Amino acid sequence: MKGWLIWVLGLVLTTFSARAQTTQLDTLYERALAGSRPALTRLVRLTRSYQRVHYYIGRHQRKGRLGNLAAGNLQSLVVFSAPELPGWPLDFSRNHLALVRRRLPDLRYFLEYQQWGLSRLEDDSSSIYHLRLLPAGQWVSKVKPPAALAYAAGEGRRLDSLWQIRSPLLLRELPRYAYWHRQHGFLSDDLVAFMEQATGLQVGVLNYTADTVYALGYDYHDVALRNYTVFWARHYQQFRWNPQLGRFEAPALPIRPRSTVQLLLDQIVSPDSATAFRAYTAFIEQNIRVPWKKGPELFSFFPNRALPSRWEQFVHGKQALRAYLRPGNLPLTLPPLLLQQSQQLLQPLPFGQRYQLENQLMRQLSLETITAFELTMLDYQRNEAAQESVGRILDVWYSRHWPEVTGTERALGLYLKKIRVYDDLGIVGISNNFIYKLNTLRGQPRRIVRHLRATAPDAAVRQTARQALRPHWSYRARRTFSRVRPTSVPAKLYNADSLRQVLQGLGLDVYPAGQLDVARVDTALKYDAPIGFVGGLSCRTTTLQPLIRLLEAHFRTDLRFGPAFGDWRMSGSPSVVHRARAWRWYLRRQELLGKDTAPISFVQKNSFRRHSPAGTWKRKLRRFTRRLFH
Repeated sequence: MKGWLIWVLGLVLTTFSARAQTTQLDTLYERALAGSRPALTRLVRLTRSYQRVHYYIGRHQRKGRLGNLAAGNLQSLVVFSAPELPGWPLDFSRNHLALVRRRLPDLRYFLEYQQWGLSRLEDDSSSIYHLRLLPAGQWVSKVKPPAALAYAAGEGRRLDSLWQIRSPLLLRELPRYAYWHRQHGFLSDDLVAFMEQATGLQVGVLNYTADTVYALGYDYHDVALRNYTVFWARHYQQFRWNPQLGRFEAPALPIRPRSTVQLLLDQIVSPDSATAFRAYTAFIEQNIRVPWKKGPELFSFFPNRALPSRWEQFVHGKQALRAYLRPGNLPLTLPPLLLQQSQQLLQPLPFGQRYQLENQLMRQLSLETITAFELTMLDYQRNEAAQESVGRILDVWYSRHWPEVTGTERALGLYLKKIRVYDDLGIVGISNNFIYKLNTLRGQPRRIVRHLRATAPDAAVRQTARQALRPHWSYRARRTFSRVRPTSVPAKLYNADSLRQVLQGLGLDVYPAGQLDVARVDTALKYDAPIGFVGGLSCRTTTLQPLIRLLEAHFRTDLRFGPAFGDWRMSGSPSVVHRARAWRWYLRRQELLGKDTAPISFVQKNSFRRHSPAGTWKRKLRRFTRRLFH
């Protein structure tokens, strides 16, 4: 008992000690921000501490090293220009801390910017900037005035007075005010919007990774905000108010013309969907590279909502797929009639009409046009109903035409290329599941994949071929039906004739000759729970629910699932999709259907590792043998 009390007391004391250290750190930061050199010196000494402390991000408690927290505070307090900081922008944090320790006696405090440094911001002549005119479509009549950008009413009145007399001094004071309050999270987007409307210019400065940015969001270490403040502190005197234009102007400053890429990016953010789609198509057809790695970090604008949510990834993916198709003279666009029918999927059709249109497209699409159909429908990722239709069409079409897809090196190589391209889109949907149908490669198709792995000129095809030949995951349909009991009588039986009419209204006729067509039922159970091609997350079960009720009434059993439908994403929940799989198993147990030799559905897969009853060493030996011979 005594030992337990000592342990609890020690834990409490340790916790309070860690919190006291972070409180002391905050106090030192506030004092150093106000100009206290002893507080700054104490912070530098704390950077060598390895003590573990607790700190909060909002209401979330985190653990960290006291020295790392002190170094992070110094990055906000002490600011160096690019020539003063060696090795910038590589390893920014380590180089910054080393320079602070080495030049601590030489650091000066600048009250007007609440920062420590070796020189004033206005003396930094090394700052690189790029000016370009604000696009005509981005002029807005109403932006927040300077008074609304201030934290306190008194500070806002001073900024507003400078704006009322149209003084160029405002162009220096407003960024300086933002930099002064940088530790409070100043609304930099509103600041940049006001400055752009007041001058008609977009100012590009370098951020902490030496990338040119025209917005101050995602500005780690406040480097971009500092460079933005330096520009206006050095050049505000060159601006004069032009009453005819209604803005400040500086004719002496060099302005960069907007490049072709930037003009297209201006159209991407246009509120007009047709204009945005023309720019999006121009990127793809002219093979223009989108010039960034992380869009929100380098450009602060919101693309048109009609475009795909990750439109820059879609541009790259479609460019890669089109480049692969050109040497084989495969069509990049659909014939006019097929294109018109495909675009009908974008309309809010009644479900029965949509279902029949899906069946019609399955029959009309061929091996030469299926890729063009996919390229066309990629652009409409925002249309959920259309993507679900495309998901069902592709699932059924590839299963029906699987011998053609895997029969030649050209067709199978294209399928492997699609697997990689669609996976790189980085979005949910059956586009990530194309590899599932390759799980049962046998005979000639497997030999073709081996040959492509060794000789394909495209690196993505070779890599996907290696992945298909070494299946570390099992893509077989789930067999988790231990609860199924064929003799379980349903608690409530629905009228079979009424359900039959409901299904006919939805476009599914399972009594074509007056009797239940078990093969047609099996096809619907397998494919009528589609997930969207791109962007799809949940299954569409419009036809499955009445079909399962019809089967329960016809066979007088609910397979012990009960009357309620659960969640299809939970492995133990009797959802519509799980029931459909169980009914396919039941029909074969009753010898009403033969073995299904077609590839599995994109939806009916097992995303968990296959568990074997063999021991660990046997599984390792089996995996080694597979890799050795494949």
